[in-house]
Amino acid sequence: LAVIGLGNVGAQTARDAAAALGMDTVGYDPYLSVENAMKLPNDIVLTDSIKEAVEKADYISLNIPYITGEGGTHGVINKEIVDAMKDDAVLLNFARGELVDSEAMKEFLDRGDGRYISDFPDDLLWDHDNMIILPHLGASTGEAEDCAASMAADTIRDFLETGAVKNSVNFPTVSLSNRSEHTVRFTIVSHDSPGVLGHINDVFGNAGLNIVQEIAKTRGSVSYTVLDVDTTDFDSESVCFKDVQEQITMLDGVCSSRVIYGQPGTGYAKNLEGEYFV
Repeated sequence: LAVIGLGNVGAQTARDAAAALGMDTVGYDPYLSVENAMKLPNDIVLTDSIKEAVEKADYISLNIPYITGEGGTHGVINKEIVDAMKDDAVLLNFARGELVDSEAMKEFLDRGDGRYISDFPDDLLWDHDNMIILPHLGASTGEAEDCAASMAADTIRDFLETGAVKNSVNFPTVSLSNRSEHTVRFTIVSHDSPGVLGHINDVFGNAGLNIVQEIAKTRGSVSYTVLDVDTTDFDSESVCFKDVQEQITMLDGVCSSRVIYGQPGTGYAKNLEGEYFV
C-alpha cells in the first residue's frame, strides 16, 4: 500500500493497513510532522517522491489536501505518476476529485486491469468499467457531524486562547506549551524567507524583552511563529507592547501578528501592503 500524504488520516491508514491487514506500506509526505511520524508502522518505507512511492504499489491511497495555485495539488496525480503505476494498481481517492488528472487516469484505465475508486463524481470517468464510484456519505452520519462540530469548536477555541494551529490544510501544525505566569504570548504569520525570524527576534531584543519559549514552523511558503516573552521586570514606561507589535508586523515578510493576553480573540494586527491595520 502506498499512502500519499501522511497527515492524521494518512498516518492512521498506514498504521491500520500494516497492523490489521498485514500489508507492506510505503509513504510520501514532504511535510511529515513528528507527531504523525510517531503513528506510522515501524517498517514503513518513506520515499522522496510520489512517483517513487507508487511504482511497486498494488494499492494507492490519496490523503492530501486540495490546494490551488502555483505549487498546489491540482492534478497532482498526473500522466507521469499514472504511467509509473503498475498496470493492475488500484487508486483509492477519498480526498478530493481534483487531485487526479482525469485524462491521464482514463488512459490508465483503458490500457490495463487497474481500478480507480473514489467518492467524487468525474464527468469523464463515471461510467468507465474500471471505475467504482461510491456515495460520498462518510461525513454525513450523525456521529461524524457531532464529532466534526466538536472538533471545529475545540480547534478554534485553542487557536484563540493559545495560538495553536491544528488540522489546517495550508498552515503548519504548531502548538506551544501553556503560557506561564508573567508572560505574554505573540503569534506571527510570515513568508518563509531567509532572515525573517531573526529580524522578529531582534525586535524583542532591542525592546529588552526576553523570549522564554518559542516555536516556528513552515508549510509551503507560510511560516507561523508562537513565542512567549517574560514580563517579570516589565517597565510599561519604557516598553509598549503595541509599539513592539507594530514594529514586528511591519517587518518585510511579515503578514500579521497577534498578542494573546487578556480576552481571547483580540490583539490582532495586519500588514496590508505597507499599511498597519489593527
